Amino acid sequence: MPTIPIEVSARHCHLSQKDLDILFGKGYKLTPIKDLSQREQYAAKEVLEVQTPSSWGLPPHFDFTFGKAPDHNQMRILGPVREHTQVELSWSDCLSAGIEPRVLVSGDLEQSAGGLILVGPQGEVKLNREIIVPQRHIHCGSDRARELGLKHGQIVSVRVINTLLLTKEGPGEVSSLPYEGGAGGGLSKAFPIRSITFHNVIIRTHPTFDWQMHLDTDEGNAAGIKMMGMGEVIV
Repeated sequence: MPTIPIEVSARHCHLSQKDLDILFGKGYKLTPIKDLSQREQYAAKEVLEVQTPSSWGLPPHFDFTFGKAPDHNQMRILGPVREHTQVELSWSDCLSAGIEPRVLVSGDLEQSAGGLILVGPQGEVKLNREIIVPQRHIHCGSDRARELGLKHGQIVSVRVINTLLLTKEGPGEVSSLPYEGGAGGGLSKAFPIRSITFHNVIIRTHPTFDWQMHLDTDEGNAAGIKMMGMGEVIV
C-alpha cells in the first residue's frame, strides 16, 4: 500500500477578485507570507473578521467567536484569488457559528451553506452560500495517479500510521505501534497515537498537484495529528 503525508488544514478563506476589492479596496493584491504544500498556493498576510448575521454589530466580547477567548474570530486568506469565494470550516466551526455543516468537495458550491459575514478594512461581504466543510481528500499529480492506478474522483481509505509531534527536544516521529509505557508512567517521547482509518477520501488529480492528504482540524484532532502525519492508502 502506498504511503502518503497527511497535513491538517485549519479554517481559511479563498476570495474572488470581486470580493477582495470589496473587502480591501479596488485592485487590491494579496501579500504572500508562506508557501503551502501545493504549488503556487500560499498563505496571505491578510486576515478577515468573521461575524454571523445575529452577532454583527454587537459590542466587543459579545460578538461571534470561534474559540473560547473573546475576539477569536479571524480567518486567514489563502491565495491566489479564485473565480469564486469559498470559506472552508471544520464541523465544529460550523456548529459554533450556527451553520448547517455541509461536507462537500472544494468548488462544489451549489449545495454549500451560507450565514457568515466577512469583514475587511474597506467593506463587508455577506455569504448566502460558499461555506463548506471540505471532504477529506488526496492531492495527486497526474503521473503518480497513472503509476498507482488512481483516478480523479475515486474514493479510497487512509490508515494513519504515525504522526509528528512537537516535544521539548524538537520534532519527534510517533509510531502507531502499541504503547507499552503503562498507566501513570513518565511519557517522554513514547506517546501512543489515536489509531484511526479515514474512509470516504476522494482523489483529486491535476498535473501540478503534490502527493498529500488534507484533513480539517476536527479530523486531525481525532487522529492525534498536531503537525504532520503519515498514512497508508487503502484502495
